[in-house]
Amino acid sequence: MKEVDIEAEKRLLERIHQEMLVDHNTDVDEAMKRLAEDAILIPPNSPPIEGARAIIEVAKTMTGTEIDLGDRRGPDRIEISASGDLAYDIGRFHIVNKTSEGPVEERGYFVTLYKKIDGQWKFMGQIWNNVK
Repeated sequence: MKEVDIEAEKRLLERIHQEMLVDHNTDVDEAMKRLAEDAILIPPNSPPIEGARAIIEVAKTMTGTEIDLGDRRGPDRIEISASGDLAYDIGRFHIVNKTSEGPVEERGYFVTLYKKIDGQWKFMGQIWNNVK
C-alpha cells in the first residue's frame, strides 16, 4: 500500500475548498471542475440538489448577487482516511448577500465530503445549516 502524506493532502483539500467558494466574481465552470458527477448538496430547509449539472446551475444563480464571503474562507478541520481516498472537512461560514433590499447575513456550519476518483480529489457533497 502506498504511503499517504496526510498533511499534504489536507493542504490540497483546503485549497480545493477555497477554490470552490462561489461569489459574484466566480467563473462557475472553473470553480466546479472538482465536482463528482453524482455530488449532492443538502441546504437548510430545502430538498437535496443532486448531480453536478444541477449544482452548477444553482451555483450560477449565486453569481447574480454581490456576496461578501468575509475572512472565513476555509474549514476548521479536515480529516482524511488512512487509505487516503476519503475525506471530510468541517467549518463555519459567515456570508453577507448584498441584495436590492439590503444586506442579508447568513452564519452557520458545514460538512463537506470528498473522494479520490482516478487519483483526483472530487467534491462529493455538502450539508450546512444556518444559525441565528
